[in-house]
Amino acid sequence: MKTTTRYFQILDQLTRMFLARLDDLHPCLLLLVIPLFVLVVGAAAFAIAVIAAAVTLIAASGGVILLARWIINAAAAYSNRRAAVTA
Repeated sequence: MKTTTRYFQILDQLTRMFLARLDDLHPCLLLLVIPLFVLVVGAAAFAIAVIAAAVTLIAASGGVILLARWIINAAAAYSNRRAAVTA
């Protein structure tokens, strides 16, 4: 059995145990926890999306800077070349 699958099974069992204990405490408590859980997971997903967008923008700006440096160096090399002497 793969380690990742085992971790998912353990996490699933812990979640089920937590929800069962929560339902034993008070039946309506579960109705409060589920929206809170959805809200927290949604916020985490949004944070991951924002971080991915930031990393993408940083990589794109780095690419633009490298492209600009390459163009500037090519223009400088073109303007500094010597004309061929023909006799």
